Amino acid sequence: MIAILLKFVKVSNLAKKMKKNSYFSAVFTIFLLFSFFIVNPVKASVLNLKSSSSQNIPILMYHYIELAPASSTLKGLYLDPSIFKSQLNEIKNENFNDVFVSEVANSLISKKSLANNSIALTFDDGYEDFYTNVFPLLKKCKIKATLYVIINALDTPGYLTREQLKELSNSEYVEIGSHTFNHPDLTTLNQFKSEYEIIKSKKALEDIINKPVLSFCYPFGHYSEYDAKLAAQAGYLASVTTANGVSHDKSELMTLTRLRPGARNGSEFSTWLKSLFKTKNHLF
Repeated sequence: MIAILLKFVKVSNLAKKMKKNSYFSAVFTIFLLFSFFIVNPVKASVLNLKSSSSQNIPILMYHYIELAPASSTLKGLYLDPSIFKSQLNEIKNENFNDVFVSEVANSLISKKSLANNSIALTFDDGYEDFYTNVFPLLKKCKIKATLYVIINALDTPGYLTREQLKELSNSEYVEIGSHTFNHPDLTTLNQFKSEYEIIKSKKALEDIINKPVLSFCYPFGHYSEYDAKLAAQAGYLASVTTANGVSHDKSELMTLTRLRPGARNGSEFSTWLKSLFKTKNHLF
């Protein structure tokens, strides 16, 4: 930035020496301004400017909504159903605008902002407890959620059955997204296997629910630039990661960030949510 300004000052001094020809001086000055602001524009990063299309929309990430088994080594993925119920009650009572991930994507694409208090709930993997513990509460509270399904886990112990998935997809409160066939770390796969997990899983899931699958979720949150390009090529409107963040932009549709609400209960949860709409930080 300083170097550009010094350049501007030096050339300005040269222009002053050409005052004898006022016409030339005027033309030269116009050229000078054009060169400074167009040819050498100040980068947005220098001025810390955000795209006018960016929006603060918390995308919340959940996994299991059940009590964690004593033997589990992944207790952080579990949430007590009673706490989850209190979070939904706060969303309802505080009048947050619940949306699907596809609605977030369409808003960013169209540059038509959602309501300032919009949030999206997402659930990874397609566990059976989504049908038994989550779905009844979503219907009762009339709150939307996007569910990411591992296709080859369907009809296996602890996961949804195909019939349950079809029922969920027919609800106005559930949107189904792909979480691949096998939940692999995509960054370890070759080109053909990545295409299978990202592109072909979309068609396979659409064949099961007989509806378009509009978004994708990277297993473990791991992805490469190539994987993001495949997701776009497949026709997904958006893809979500496990990176922490609340501000979204059209240029980041294939790498949307999310947040873990944790065990925040009651007003603590709603106060935390409200604070997210005020933050200027992209990542946490």
